[in-house]
Amino acid sequence: MAKQLVTLFWGFIYGEVIGYIGSALTGATFSPLADGLTAMVIGFILVNILNSFIQDPTADKH
Repeated sequence: MAKQLVTLFWGFIYGEVIGYIGSALTGATFSPLADGLTAMVIGFILVNILNSFIQDPTADKH
């Protein structure tokens, strides 16, 4: 559970930074909430997908 919360937190922070820089470079309007939430969702999905592909090799051995 903590891994998911950390992913959401840092996804929001990185979304804010990337959104701010991107809006400054393109001249678009900066929307903090939309940028942060979008990055949170994308990060959450990507981490869970990657976690399903990467398995601990010692977890199957008993």
